[in-house]
Amino acid sequence: MQVYFSAYGISGIRRVLKQFDEAELSEYQRDLLHHRLQIIESWRTNGKNVSLTARQFHTSRSHVRRLIQAKENEGLGGLIPITSGPKYKRGDMLSHDQRCEIEKYAHLFPDWGHRKLKMFLKPSVSTIYRYLARKEQLVRNRCPGYWKKPTPRSGWKIERKKLPKDFGIEKPGDLIVLDSIVEYIGPNFKKLYFVTCEDLATRICLAVAVASHSSLPTKRLLEAMEIVLQTKIKAVLTDNGSEFLAHFHQACIDAGIQHFFTRPRTPKDNAACERFNQTLQRNFYWRTDLSKPIHEINADLTEWLIEYNILRPHETLGMRPPAAYYFTKFYTPRNHQGVDLRLWNRTSPLQNFKFTL
Repeated sequence: MQVYFSAYGISGIRRVLKQFDEAELSEYQRDLLHHRLQIIESWRTNGKNVSLTARQFHTSRSHVRRLIQAKENEGLGGLIPITSGPKYKRGDMLSHDQRCEIEKYAHLFPDWGHRKLKMFLKPSVSTIYRYLARKEQLVRNRCPGYWKKPTPRSGWKIERKKLPKDFGIEKPGDLIVLDSIVEYIGPNFKKLYFVTCEDLATRICLAVAVASHSSLPTKRLLEAMEIVLQTKIKAVLTDNGSEFLAHFHQACIDAGIQHFFTRPRTPKDNAACERFNQTLQRNFYWRTDLSKPIHEINADLTEWLIEYNILRPHETLGMRPPAAYYFTKFYTPRNHQGVDLRLWNRTSPLQNFKFTL
C-alpha cells in the first residue's frame, strides 16, 4: 500500500498510522514507523538539514539519509520495519496430555533434570527441556538450593597475619611455633598425624599423635605448652593447615594470643619446628611400632619427649638440654610451679613427673 503526503505534521502522521491499521502491523512496527515519520518530518522542518536532524534524534546522519532514500524510492511502505525473524515458526509440538505428563513428573521429582525425566516421557530430551525452560520449571527453578554454592568455612575468612621481621623473643611464651606431620602406616596406608609444638625461647618441645587432622587436639596441645612453661603465651606461628583453624584459632582469640601464619608453600618460615619434625621422625618414628593403638603410641612418645627435653643436648642452647636451659636462665622460685610433661599420657607410670631443682 502506497500513501503519499507532501508534509505530515502531527495530524498527518496520525492519519498515516490510521491507514496502516488495515495492514495489521504489530505494536512494535507501529511504534518504529511513528518514530521514523517523526524523523522525516523533522528533516523537512529543519530545511532538509541532515546533521541537525541526526543530533535532535541522537542518531547517525547515515541513518537519516537511509530513511530519506527509502521514502523516496518506496514511499511510506519503505519506512515499515521488516522483522528479521523467521517467516514461519514451528508451533507447539506437545499435546495437552503430554504437557500435563511433563509437569506431573517435574513436580514429582523436583531435583531431576530433563534427561532423567525422559525415562518416563515420550517427547524428545530437547522438547522436554524447551517446555520446562518456557514454564520456568528447570531444576534451578524447582530447587533453588540445588545449585547453591557451599558456605565457606569460618577458617577461610581468617585474617592471616605474617610474622613481623623485627618480632622479638626474650622469654618463654613469646613465640610458640607449631606444625604437623602425616605418616602412612601399614599396607593399607592408614594415616597417622603428629602435631608438634616448640617454644623458641627455651626449645622445649611437645608432640601428640592423633588420628585426624582436627583443630581440637592442636588447641589442647597449645594449652599443654602453656601449662608446661608456667607462663602466658603471647604469640603463635603456624602454617595454613586446617588443624590450625577453627577451634585452635578461636582459642587464640579468646586467650588474647596473636596468631601468625607462614607464607604458603614456604616451610623455611617455620624452620625451627621443621627441624624438630626431622628429629622426631629419625629418633622416634623410625624406631617405634606405629601399628599399635594410638594411646600406646602417645605413651611411648611421652617417654621420648622427657628424654628429649631433659637429657638430650641441644646445640642451639650450648649443648644443654632445654629443661636445664629453662631453669638456668628463666627459673625463679616466685613463679615456678613445676613443668609437667605427663599431660598427654594419663596411664604412664611417670604421670606425676615434674621438672624440679
